[in-house]
Amino acid sequence: MSRKDWHRPEVEGPREGYRRIAMALSYDGSLFCGWQRQEGQRTVQQELELALGRMLGKDVIIQGSGRTDSKVHARCQVCHFDIDNPTIPLSAFEKGLNPILPPGIRIHRAWEPEEPFNARFSTMSRTYRYFIKDEASFTAFDQDYFAKVRKLPDLQVMNSYASLVQGTHDFSSFCASGDLSPSKFRDIYISRFDMETDRFGCPMMVYTIAGNAFLYHMVRSLVGTMLSLGQKGIDAGVFAAMLEAKDRNEALETAPSQGLYLWDVSYDESQFAWFEETEDD
Repeated sequence: MSRKDWHRPEVEGPREGYRRIAMALSYDGSLFCGWQRQEGQRTVQQELELALGRMLGKDVIIQGSGRTDSKVHARCQVCHFDIDNPTIPLSAFEKGLNPILPPGIRIHRAWEPEEPFNARFSTMSRTYRYFIKDEASFTAFDQDYFAKVRKLPDLQVMNSYASLVQGTHDFSSFCASGDLSPSKFRDIYISRFDMETDRFGCPMMVYTIAGNAFLYHMVRSLVGTMLSLGQKGIDAGVFAAMLEAKDRNEALETAPSQGLYLWDVSYDESQFAWFEETEDD
């Protein structure tokens, strides 16, 4: 899909007299009910806005690069906000916020974008990783950070499914009914399973997927369906038919939230430029 067909709104800078500040942060999703502010729930956005309010002495509204569900983690989430203070240094946001943020949220970097920037609509790609371990390798520390399966499926079989996800597709079969996106087409640059080891040297299967954007529950639905098929060694043609059906009823299980990590958010136009050139050919 050409980038001109993404149909994103035009990005506007801050209003006169204001600065736009962007921040990169990580968080432990097991401690929060997702990213987005919700009445009566503890969320990452809410905690960030409370901390910024304490630091600046006034309310601040934060815009994130995208939502993450309850219990989903982020190694790299990006957000932005506007302030009317012309003198506060960028270093103050990391040094000032980290001591007053609750455990589980950490600011890694703050910057002032030179071009019009929106944490959500300026994004060129997002990368997610999903971590899976089998029962024999599961430790007492893994409950909130990995999905558990009885036995890890064959890597080659899993990649026979994953390779079909790459490219531009209508992912209607793999999104939740609550998704309100007018188009279900998405560009997927990377889709693969790898075997790695955790910090204790135990084996784990990791699914990596990068794309221009994702539908609601899309990654978890893809992973859950591929795991269900892979446990039985089912031919990739079955998965291909599910994708082509564009019917949510064709998908199988939705993988649990705790294994999912928002791994990277990129604003680099050149990173996956090869994909657009390939698609245009």
